[in-house]
Amino acid sequence: MDNLDRRIAVAPMMDWTDRHCRYFLRGFSPDVLLYTEMVTAAAILHGDRARLLAFDPEEHPVALQLGGSEPRELAAAARAGEEAGYDEINLNCGCPSERVASGAFGACLMHEPALVAECVAAMVAAVRVPVTVKMR
Repeated sequence: MDNLDRRIAVAPMMDWTDRHCRYFLRGFSPDVLLYTEMVTAAAILHGDRARLLAFDPEEHPVALQLGGSEPRELAAAARAGEEAGYDEINLNCGCPSERVASGAFGACLMHEPALVAECVAAMVAAVRVPVTVKMR
């Protein structure tokens, strides 16, 4: 990730930045960091992990965006993302959607900075790749 270009980024967007969109965007720059759509930590831990974490190696560098507010779940999901080959793990604290807020993650987490700090600390302790936070 020495060549990581953070001057331009396409924000993670639900129903938009899927693997097909990321593959298309990769054609514009080999170094810009791409983001997945948000995936909840619970979905990774209890759902079809292989399908949820799948991406094409051509997408590198690529970050997995996680949604959640439970530090242990986020740490386990971050570990799964790192094991799947993601270059960065991102915690969603920026999505203002009511659907996302009803799950106690996204922008509503900005009202709970101590919880965000716990979540990030747990994720950082679980992985060697960078952990970042999306916020507005």
